[in-house]
Amino acid sequence: MGVLTSYLQQEFIRKSAPGWLCHHERGVLPKHLAEFLGYAPRVDVLLERDDGSRRLWIEFEISRADPVANHAKFATAHLFEPQLETDTFISMVSPHIDRGRRNLAANTILLMRHVGMSAFQTVLFPYMSGKQIKHLNHLDMATLRGMGLAVEPEIERALSVTETILKTSARHIHFVGDMMEVLLNLRRWNKDVDSHEGQKLWGKRTITYFVFDPYLKSFAPSKFCAYVAIPSVFSCNVTTPQVIASAEMTVELYVTLDGKDSRFDGRRAHNHLTQGLAMIPRSVNEAPEVETIFKTWLNLRSGSIAVHPNGPVFLLPPFWFK
Repeated sequence: MGVLTSYLQQEFIRKSAPGWLCHHERGVLPKHLAEFLGYAPRVDVLLERDDGSRRLWIEFEISRADPVANHAKFATAHLFEPQLETDTFISMVSPHIDRGRRNLAANTILLMRHVGMSAFQTVLFPYMSGKQIKHLNHLDMATLRGMGLAVEPEIERALSVTETILKTSARHIHFVGDMMEVLLNLRRWNKDVDSHEGQKLWGKRTITYFVFDPYLKSFAPSKFCAYVAIPSVFSCNVTTPQVIASAEMTVELYVTLDGKDSRFDGRRAHNHLTQGLAMIPRSVNEAPEVETIFKTWLNLRSGSIAVHPNGPVFLLPPFWFK
């Protein structure tokens, strides 16, 4: 374990939010079961409400080692010692882990949900580069403490991503935790409005902020991309594997929420994407090459999108997401 994980464990304990208790190096399995299996999953940090109503089992994935190994340990532990309804697993993945590995880990979260777990992934220190993370992880503890790294935003991100914003009959609405979820939502929006039914439901809306997918050269309204709709883990209403696995926002669900519940808010969504996930806002003047791609995309979506008179603002993935 690198020094950065030890530092985060200490700081999470020292700076716990009011009403939360924090412990480090907590095992998931009882001793006899861990001895039988030959492995013992342990979380870096356990955040627990002082009334016992919520427990967040947090893993810090800092180095370039394969983060999916920890996901697998906790998922298989759940098969023998089922996760309590109060419990949530959350992996916080640093920019030092490359895009392929972090995306594999993010998609493994879907598998964990498929076996009945409450599980999330989000970013750790999203405003840092992989090189900066590597440098910090090789410092001594005294030097790291002296740098005064802001840990409060990391605690806040873990809490905000795992908190249910609102509920429908079969789904819990959360902020997206990871860029993979953002881009999956983007693709889902384009797929939905390609259909006659989806286009009819969406209508034509005036949009200012657009998430940009540099791999597909595509866009979608940022508010749509900022939320996921996770099937209720303990709901008997959600049964088919395809529905259980998918947490993407859909046009059908979006139109039932937009403008009808103040918690489903565009400003909060924008702040979460830009401040929480470090997406980069760029105007037309700041990103002329993106504007060129946008114009081509908009020609295909003119029946569904009207751009705000002030012009579009593009939200680009963080600089390390490549």
